[in-house]
Amino acid sequence: MKLTLASTSKFKSEILDTVKLNHFLEESNFEEISSNKDVYKYVMDLALGKALSIKNKVDSGIILGLDTVVYANNQILEKPKSIDEVKKFLRMCSGNTTSVITGIALINKDTNEVIRDYAITKVTLREMNEQDIKYYIDNEPNMMYVSGFVIETVISNFIDKIDGSYYNILGVPVETIYKHLQNFNIHLSDLEKSKI
Repeated sequence: MKLTLASTSKFKSEILDTVKLNHFLEESNFEEISSNKDVYKYVMDLALGKALSIKNKVDSGIILGLDTVVYANNQILEKPKSIDEVKKFLRMCSGNTTSVITGIALINKDTNEVIRDYAITKVTLREMNEQDIKYYIDNEPNMMYVSGFVIETVISNFIDKIDGSYYNILGVPVETIYKHLQNFNIHLSDLEKSKI
């Protein structure tokens, strides 16, 4: 059985490889826009949009779409557009519990069955002062690609508690993905390896 991720993200692909969820990659050209104000429906809409955007490029198997946001103070934190926005996001999350929410969409190309779901992980950060925030900005090359903070590097020093899936914080909630693959009666040993 072929599992195709609607993304060409090397980072996401490496996570799937790490847990032996063999897969293929297909670039999604989906414009990430949803008018849904409910954060859970919002991420599921975007995940489904990504999965549907590659449906005609995939012959068979399962298509996987993912979309992750950080949710803090009742607002969705998207990819920051500037260093000032990174600072604003960090100040908002500092000393607070934020939610990392990933929308998941699985399309069975053979049966047209669709599963939509989300995973949520709560991350509590200790207070970061301005010196800490400056250090983070000076030492985190990937800060403009995520929702304000990269959990596996400098920010790890400020984590007080994680409640939920660590992999979800990285944007690939493998536990939930595999649970739904099993709902399709697909097991790890069934997944085809990419030839690349």
